[in-house]
Amino acid sequence: MKNNKIITLVKMTVQPEFVEDVLVQARQTRQIIQTEEGCERFTLTTKTKAPNTLLLFAIYKSKEAYDWHLEQDYLKAFFRFLEGKLTGKPEVDFLEEI
Repeated sequence: MKNNKIITLVKMTVQPEFVEDVLVQARQTRQIIQTEEGCERFTLTTKTKAPNTLLLFAIYKSKEAYDWHLEQDYLKAFFRFLEGKLTGKPEVDFLEEI
């Protein structure tokens, strides 16, 4: 039986000179996201051997919760903050629990 949860894995590579600033903003934004009613899990990690690579794993209760999340001003502000600080576009994978 398929559930309606939205599970994402986002990978973004930060230019080395911006890593510390991005981590500060990412941690602040994570604190807000974790309080969203529809967010079941939001984990922010870096790769051990590539600390400028951020991986964000998130589970939302529903598509509606995920869509609501994407429209929040604090998330939009975080992505504006990232402009010019990444080596390329963030990669978003949608996952399915089995």
